[in-house]
Amino acid sequence: MTVKKIKVLPVETVSSKVTPIEEKIPKEAPLDPIRWFLRRFKHFCAVTALHGYGHIVREDTAMSEKIFWGFCTLISNITALVLLWFSWNWSTLTPVVTVIESTHYATWNIPFPAVTICNLNKISAKRALERATAMKRPENVSAEDLSELFRQLTIFMGYTHEATDDFEILDKTLEMNNLTVFGLLQDLSPSCPESLDRCMWKGTQTRCDTLFQPINSTLGICCSFNYYAIEKMNYPEKLLHSIPKEPRRVTACGHQTGLTVIVSPDLEDYHTTILGSSGFRVMIHNSYDLVDDNAEMKIIAPRLEAFLSVAPEATYATNDVLRLPVSVRNCLTSTEVKMSTVRKYSYLNCMAECRSEIAEKLCGCVPPNFPNNGSKRFCEMHDLDCIVQNKNIYSGAAPGFNITRREPVKDEWMIQTRSVCPCLPDCEYVTYGTEVTAGVFSRNNSFNSVSFFKDINLDDKTLIHVFFQDLVSTRYRMDMNQNWLSWLATIGGILGLFLGFSIVTGFEFIYLFTLRVFFDRYAEKYHGKA
Repeated sequence: MTVKKIKVLPVETVSSKVTPIEEKIPKEAPLDPIRWFLRRFKHFCAVTALHGYGHIVREDTAMSEKIFWGFCTLISNITALVLLWFSWNWSTLTPVVTVIESTHYATWNIPFPAVTICNLNKISAKRALERATAMKRPENVSAEDLSELFRQLTIFMGYTHEATDDFEILDKTLEMNNLTVFGLLQDLSPSCPESLDRCMWKGTQTRCDTLFQPINSTLGICCSFNYYAIEKMNYPEKLLHSIPKEPRRVTACGHQTGLTVIVSPDLEDYHTTILGSSGFRVMIHNSYDLVDDNAEMKIIAPRLEAFLSVAPEATYATNDVLRLPVSVRNCLTSTEVKMSTVRKYSYLNCMAECRSEIAEKLCGCVPPNFPNNGSKRFCEMHDLDCIVQNKNIYSGAAPGFNITRREPVKDEWMIQTRSVCPCLPDCEYVTYGTEVTAGVFSRNNSFNSVSFFKDINLDDKTLIHVFFQDLVSTRYRMDMNQNWLSWLATIGGILGLFLGFSIVTGFEFIYLFTLRVFFDRYAEKYHGKA
């Protein structure tokens, strides 16, 4: 029996000639971020519910079809983004809009308007002659001549005239008597007791001096009802306690429930008028606004019974709008700015005070018919040249600039004007649209309100009724153009229309690119240990 000899090698030799298996398996290179994103995006396209994406990655779809669907989805995405940009741009340019909230807003929620009655005759002939007779006069100037010179005082009310020697004579006369133009105009103007004969408020006859007070306005000295613009009231001191602290209101409509006044033009006492007619100028305006040409204005001639029906319209701003910065909402409330001459801020009050400040900067004084809290000097006759020359600068719609040229005001002009007069529109305000109906005033066959017309001569008198024409009014609301809910609806509508996008799709996208990565790594690690 033959026995084969087997050569046994040492263990060290065998181990040295065997190549480890691990060294023959190549290590997996780290995944490229771009390839990783494309792989994830391909998986997203395969499982998402967005329109068109599934056709791009399907294996059974031809390359030309994939290109077509890729082009369609690209156009849809671009269109959706462009529309979203337009929507955002529109809401940014117009962040606040005004809409009709109700056409049946009760009028008892709205204050009754201020009613300012101005006699077209600005100087009483009797008072002018009496005052001229009692004053010291230059030589060769009679009382009648001085009375005629008083006509020049109305130039400060905005009616320009060329300077004459009469200005110097009148200025010298005022200096001789230590008088001011403002004080003399107050003395010569027809008084409220002389102009107002009888008054009735809400069907009850009332003393006129408890309803009306004399005020200074751009139209001169007038008599105003329900006027609360200035801090100091001009009622008789003994009646101040009976004056309401806030504007009056009414709970009904019709001329029997409003204001009724018998006014006397006193045609024989006419001396100087600012219009070529006789009668009264009636202005309907907000109780906290200064009286100027912006007010609703009606001319009522003598011997007429006039019915002024008022249709108020209220506008308010929502809390969302008021929370916006002033630069965005572009309006101010009545308490956000402290005024120097009036109680509350309004655009009209701000512009009136700004005109006074511009006039003072230009001429060192303010016209007598401009608002003044006593800190500014009223203009005198020797300041008249400056006042007349700069009238178009301080009294126009854009105070601070002479814009009497015929070209329309450009946008940059308005921007510059705002830097001169930093006045913004009101966030909350009431407008009082007024219609007037008039007829000949005659009591020959009338039997109504007998006691109201008792013991009064009605010759040349005028009867004025001011009242709300309806129990309801229109109310407007300043609201956000787009709040978070409407903006969410806009985004959802555009993305849903062009892409079929939804909130779940957004969660799906976030999941596949974030949480799914961690889940996959955890699964690989878990199965590897198993």
